Amino acid sequence: MRMTLALLLGLLLLSGCDNTNDNEQPQPETSAHSTSERPLPTLTRIRFELKKTAPQCDGEHCPRVQVNWLNYEEQPVLNKAIENRLASMLVRLQGDATHDGSIEGLADAFLADASDMAMSPEQGWELNATVKQQRNANGLLTLSMESYEYTGGAHGQPNVGYYHWDLKQQQWLALEDLLVPGQQAAFWSLAEQAHTQWLDSQALDETFRESWPFEKTDDAFFNDQGMVLQYNVYHIAPYAMGQPTLVLPYDKLEGIVRETYLPAG
Repeated sequence: MRMTLALLLGLLLLSGCDNTNDNEQPQPETSAHSTSERPLPTLTRIRFELKKTAPQCDGEHCPRVQVNWLNYEEQPVLNKAIENRLASMLVRLQGDATHDGSIEGLADAFLADASDMAMSPEQGWELNATVKQQRNANGLLTLSMESYEYTGGAHGQPNVGYYHWDLKQQQWLALEDLLVPGQQAAFWSLAEQAHTQWLDSQALDETFRESWPFEKTDDAFFNDQGMVLQYNVYHIAPYAMGQPTLVLPYDKLEGIVRETYLPAG
């Protein structure tokens, strides 16, 4: 099997990439969510790339895998968590072949599944996955994990997820962990309002609205406008409409999202 495994040591300070100060202390919060005061780490990214193609295949459409992900210098707990989360995503994508649960093992399993399919060299089976840093602010590191799988047919299957790492607690946080306790109902009411506005902006009729009702999502991230709820294909809209997003402005999130994660006034 032809394999290229390249380790790219790109020493880029996250603060320079995100225009945020990695040493900024989060605002104090009186709750079990808070931890002892200690400086936030300065993070330096390490980039990995894994490329593999099917054995004994030299054609233009040979089955192939490409996985790009990040680690961070002197952050072993975070690095292990990233690789475990990435492997979990690849497990959901791979088929019947056995594997050891590692990123490389899952890449091999995809190619093994492809080798069992007579048409895979002509169909151009492929699996791509990428981990990117989306944001680093207020003690919260947010990563996106994107994947694309094609195993024949009219089109492939894209997917994106967002994951939040608390730099002080050294653990993943779910979307509900970002909310003020007891404000979940208010949050999802606000999301439903944003969904209605999105439907109106797309001039979608009642038939569409009945076929594709509002649903909750676990994927969200912060940007300059507010909190963005991310939906994958077939979640609240058909494949042709891509991966819709709903934006909840910061001014409407006060008292709903923990103050720690909102931009300073």
